[in-house]
Amino acid sequence: MSFENLKKIHFIGIAGIGMSALAAMAKKLGYQVTGSDGAAYPPATTVLAENNIIFFEDYQEEHISDQDLVVIGAGQEPANNIEVRAVMRKGIRIVSFAELLYFFTKDKFRIVITGTHGKTTTASLIAWALNSSDQKTGFFLGGYSKDLKTNYALSASQNFVIEGDEYYSSFFDKRPKFLHYRPALLVITNLDMDHYDYYKNLTDLVDKFRKCIKMLPPEGVIIACHDDKNVRKLLKDSDHKIIWYGLKGKQLNWKGEKITYADNLMRFTANNLAAKEKVPVELKILGAHNALNCLAAIAVLDHLKIPYDAFKKSLFDFQGSQRRFEKRGEIGGVMVIDDYAHHPTAVKATLDTARSVFPNRRIWAIFEPHTFSRTKATINQLAQSFGSADQVIIPDIYPAREKSKKGNVTASMVVDEIKKNQQNVYYLPTKEKVLAYLVKETRPQDVVIVMAVGNFNQIADLLLERLSSK
Repeated sequence: MSFENLKKIHFIGIAGIGMSALAAMAKKLGYQVTGSDGAAYPPATTVLAENNIIFFEDYQEEHISDQDLVVIGAGQEPANNIEVRAVMRKGIRIVSFAELLYFFTKDKFRIVITGTHGKTTTASLIAWALNSSDQKTGFFLGGYSKDLKTNYALSASQNFVIEGDEYYSSFFDKRPKFLHYRPALLVITNLDMDHYDYYKNLTDLVDKFRKCIKMLPPEGVIIACHDDKNVRKLLKDSDHKIIWYGLKGKQLNWKGEKITYADNLMRFTANNLAAKEKVPVELKILGAHNALNCLAAIAVLDHLKIPYDAFKKSLFDFQGSQRRFEKRGEIGGVMVIDDYAHHPTAVKATLDTARSVFPNRRIWAIFEPHTFSRTKATINQLAQSFGSADQVIIPDIYPAREKSKKGNVTASMVVDEIKKNQQNVYYLPTKEKVLAYLVKETRPQDVVIVMAVGNFNQIADLLLERLSSK
């Protein structure tokens, strides 16, 4: 599809983290931009206001008039959105945000970060390190970077870093977003079954990654995690150059060794086995999974011929993305950490990290199950994910886009499964009940880890408020 000669672009669902960033990019590129959404909150509203973008906090047919192009966000469909119906009736050109993002970056050297877990942290670290080493690089992230103070940027640099989401693009374009980006350099952090409302099974997910690999030019390079068996299987017969990284095994280009924790830092050695060169790494982000994310970033930067000394300090300074093992505060000796984990693998990694960092403190895990389809499909895996926690609280399942699927699995069922492995597991259905229980039961030296992406997003800060007035 050609996007030449466009002037007016309207975004339906503009207040999402990705849509607001893309709208801001369009405005900076000289387009007339408008948008609408059912609800809008920071940081999206901040981005829109900073760029003087007109947007409506509702959906109305009259918002659709003489636009040249309409970007329709995932989840917005004719059945549930009057603006989408108006666009279809008037025959205005439509596009997913992934396709428009490709158009904005089509002349760039696109570094695309893919994988089920770790995409945002890895992409953020690469973008931060490049921009900190005088490589003013454009980027588009799925989360807000505390270091870069944004999740997007345009740049004259040829390099452009994109977080490649595997979820579908729009109701009229069911391809994963990353299939639009046509990488020149592809990073694959891991492959784990997710998005159960979209992918049939792991084979289906792997097939989409194969299609992405086929889009690489012959000279394209893949940087991949050798520790992940699904990634190894995916790339077994690849003809492309592969740069492997990991913490285990010998078939690696970059190997992380001797991970230790002290003084709120993680330290390890990044061993370039091919060059027989070892470099010391110090990070403020913690956990073996973040050591892997850092190794991926180092491999990318090394491939781009950025000297280690040019970005070593940026690794140490890196604060990470919002809601990735983010310490929100400590009141009365009770530390509260906020995390985005909503998949069993991520839950286990988060709690294992907490146990490594706080070996002698009591750990509370507050986990809000996300979507009925994911919870039902992963309930057995979830039951094995809380071993590093001393106390577990499960509220009601957050349905997100699946409000019609109630009944096929419940939070009580999740609690029953976890109890097969540990006893201190409680079902507290609402935010208020969880807060009241924590205020009553926590004591000095406790660590409370909130893992949620739905109704419980703000509970970490609410808990700190309640503890301060205890």
